Amino acid sequence: MLQRLALLSLLGTSAVAAFDYDIVGAGSVVLTDVDTGISDLRTIFTDDEIAVSLDGLEWESNGGNTTDGLLFYKTYLDGELMSEGNMTLGDVGRELPSGLDAGTVKATAGGRHTIEVIVTSGEAEAVTDREVESYAAGVSILPLLVILVLSVTTNMVELSLFSGIFVGACIVAGEINQGFKDTVEDFILNALADVGHGYVFLFTFFLSGLVAMLERSGGMLGFTRYISQYATDARRGQVAAFVVGVVIFFDDYANTLLAGQSMRPLVDSLFVSREKLAFFVDATAAPIASISPVSSWVGYEVGLIQDEIDAISERFGGDITIDGSGMALFLASIKYRYYPIFMLLLIIGLIATQRDFGTMLIAERKTEVYKRTDGGDGGTSGAAGSMGDENAPRQDQPLKTYNFALPIIVLVFLIFYTLVQTGDDGSGEQDFMDKIESSDSYQALLWSTIGTALVTLIFYLVQFTKDGSLIVPSGSDIKDAFFGSSEESDEPKARSILSVRDSLESFIIGMGRVFPACIILTLAWASGSLMKAVGCDRLFAAWIVGGVDPSDLPTLSFLISLFMALATGTSWGTMGILFPLIMVPTYIASNGDEEIFTATVAGVLSGSVAGDHMSPISDTTVLSSLATECGLMEHVGTQAPYVLVVVIISILFGTLPIGKGAWPNFVGVILGILVLVAFIFGICKPVLSPTGAWDPITLLFQKIAKTEGLEKLQKDTIRAASGEDLSKEVEAKKVDVEETPEQSQPIMEKPSAEEAAA
Repeated sequence: MLQRLALLSLLGTSAVAAFDYDIVGAGSVVLTDVDTGISDLRTIFTDDEIAVSLDGLEWESNGGNTTDGLLFYKTYLDGELMSEGNMTLGDVGRELPSGLDAGTVKATAGGRHTIEVIVTSGEAEAVTDREVESYAAGVSILPLLVILVLSVTTNMVELSLFSGIFVGACIVAGEINQGFKDTVEDFILNALADVGHGYVFLFTFFLSGLVAMLERSGGMLGFTRYISQYATDARRGQVAAFVVGVVIFFDDYANTLLAGQSMRPLVDSLFVSREKLAFFVDATAAPIASISPVSSWVGYEVGLIQDEIDAISERFGGDITIDGSGMALFLASIKYRYYPIFMLLLIIGLIATQRDFGTMLIAERKTEVYKRTDGGDGGTSGAAGSMGDENAPRQDQPLKTYNFALPIIVLVFLIFYTLVQTGDDGSGEQDFMDKIESSDSYQALLWSTIGTALVTLIFYLVQFTKDGSLIVPSGSDIKDAFFGSSEESDEPKARSILSVRDSLESFIIGMGRVFPACIILTLAWASGSLMKAVGCDRLFAAWIVGGVDPSDLPTLSFLISLFMALATGTSWGTMGILFPLIMVPTYIASNGDEEIFTATVAGVLSGSVAGDHMSPISDTTVLSSLATECGLMEHVGTQAPYVLVVVIISILFGTLPIGKGAWPNFVGVILGILVLVAFIFGICKPVLSPTGAWDPITLLFQKIAKTEGLEKLQKDTIRAASGEDLSKEVEAKKVDVEETPEQSQPIMEKPSAEEAAA
């Protein structure tokens, strides 16, 4: 290791004659952990061997007096000599070195230490030093523990992340005052100042603003009404909710708000529980956005991947075995994202068979057996308030589906067009995927969303409406719309679907929706940098490189990210923290195995989504609950069992065998699908079962708890399955002996044929 470091330190040289120059500057001290090879250390662990090198040696002509051609160094730790040696300048081809390996040091006690290096050449001498904190390796995980503990106990992610950064900064600085200053100036401000991070911020803001414009125009509502005309029973209503969730693939917040708010009245009228709707909304938000190449997630995910590729490339001099493009690796990782893939397939199976298990089966039977149109026991109508009313379309707004579809088509086209353009090297020998893999995704996503927002603004501006219908405007209509009318009249006037003011107002509302997420994003980036500074990456690297079988890394990365996201409630924050800790050690431990590295990337990304999916403090979990007007804990309690099932299948048939090389990836996916089918038909039970049978888990609970409510519900299920109308019974008493809600949601009025066609 030391010989390799010495060789690397001599790569940068000044092309001058060696022996008639004196050393006048020793440059800066660079520290590298010998065991893991991680360099640019800001802190060191006690009893760890640390390689010391100098970067930026300065030389000056000595007026023609030649030296003996030897460069000597002595390295001290707190005044005690730790290493000494020399280098023959003749060995470097009569070129002056700009770097020097200066031996190793080892701190045996914690605290503040001074590392001093004295370099001499002939009679010339140069000195440089550096102060550094030393502590036991286990201390480095303290900031991470602070984040996890506070996330669980306070349910405040922002406070938890900031507190973790502050604690870590104090450890690095060795004092509280400097630690607080470094928290803001060193970690948070540097996270904000990064150009790549700026691209992600702008792209996220522009896409969120665009989504709000689509919502304000009435295009989104028009699309959902078009879908709803085909929903005539519970199965078709669930299909409609799922389709809306899949189509809104580009943003998890937009997906949650649109599908939750617009489909709630429809599925209520079809006797579907709020818990089931909240599950569909939540399960088609992050799982789809995280694997879509065109979404508000892709910029962040690709950026994290690219940062680690760059770190690996820099460490190994550009000679790496994985693809150098973050976008290419992102696309390659999709087939290893077992959790979102299996979750989406599970939902399709549940809808097709109308089967459920556990708490979801109970919630569905309580709603469908008694034909409740209030969403069932999990409904909170009137308690949670209405989401997104500030950006709702006007009452007389024509709800045209194409006002949603065309901007999305433009966005997808521009993204792929700019990806191809930024990835074209001009050789004419690249195919489409070569250009995509070589593209600059930051630029493509940003300019595409900006362009689509401008095109959409103009598109809405030139469409005129009057009395709720689109019209071909006259010259006076255009004049009045843009410049105002001098004549007062009580008659409705023609106007643009969205004026410039309307578009800007909705755009700002859209940006405001993701502002809290951007705060978490900034703190997550800062946390990632802090984890490196405090040495948590070295601790993970020592575990992974020294004691973990590389074939277990896809599974370990999945589980670690799952539990962290579950505790913190943020998938983005989990990704931002874990990528710098896991990916470089994974590359080293696997000897650059491309499949293991890609599967580990997928493990972090999909594990973060899985943990976020069942965390009660996750923003998307809370937002799904609010948008569907379903109780938060009712939503979490009915969704979590399905998450656990998919997690187990993802590990047993995905991450474990792909790491061990047991079978090709497609075999694991096929086996996972077969197990899902077996689960649906073997464990899950029909909602309206002629026998009223419970699934094994619920049956076990019923036998242990001897719950009268479940026994009665089972009997009523048999009656309802035989065609008996039990809707009147719910007016007197709920199944769980609670009082009946005083109000029920009205059945959604189906759109007319003309509205549906629009």
